[in-house]
Amino acid sequence: MATLDEALAGFAELDAAELGHPWTWREGKMDVRHALYRTLEDAQELLVPAAAAPLPESARILALAQRAFGDLRGLLIGLPAEHFDRGPADGEWSIRQVLRHMIVIERRYEMQTRYAIDRADDDPMRIAADRLGEAEVVDDRGDATALLTRLGAARAETNRSLGDLPPAAMTRPTQWIHYQIDVRFRLHRFAAHVVEHTVQCEKTLAALGWRVTEGRAIARRISAALGELEGLGAAAEAREIEGRLVERLASVKSTLAAGAAGRG
Repeated sequence: MATLDEALAGFAELDAAELGHPWTWREGKMDVRHALYRTLEDAQELLVPAAAAPLPESARILALAQRAFGDLRGLLIGLPAEHFDRGPADGEWSIRQVLRHMIVIERRYEMQTRYAIDRADDDPMRIAADRLGEAEVVDDRGDATALLTRLGAARAETNRSLGDLPPAAMTRPTQWIHYQIDVRFRLHRFAAHVVEHTVQCEKTLAALGWRVTEGRAIARRISAALGELEGLGAAAEAREIEGRLVERLASVKSTLAAGAAGRG
């Protein structure tokens, strides 16, 4: 059976012509693009009760970061190799370099936030530089999917470490650049940082002349919804939607193959 990454990449290959082919849903005729829209609706249906469940504030904040990661995953999954290592101009980062930076900063943010919670009041405000240096050791080999998997693992560690903080921890003082802030601010930085570099990736790919297919544009929304489900602790529900997406890709491929055989 295909994986989520393979299903997202498979749908991302489809553009308007393929998405316009007939597809059957509940014994009625639609077109292939509705295999994606029905899956998005399924995800939304499960998101509503997940979002209403009682959760710590830290988990709700980090769910925003997990949704942002899902959006990034949908944008870059299966990215052609020729666009992965090219910067938009001399001296500007390639997508590989952006993802490497995101992994490093995800780890640094987790370490700095955890330190702010655990340190004694008379300890230094800043974590020791040599400890932060541990976050710089990153395996950046492989393709876009491989680096997204490593970023996803770093995000999962952040969610595990910081997703169940007591209310008192949220106002613990810490430092970001030269500003004194609190843990709540730091938690919101996770999502904002992912969004910041997702926008950078969009700009880079546009400068390289890479166009997002209609299939990828829709699948990206599903990936974001799956990320939010994961962030809200609804892992079983996220796996259910992933399973439907995989099954529907198989159905779509069968439909498109049958259509091609008929034309042949």
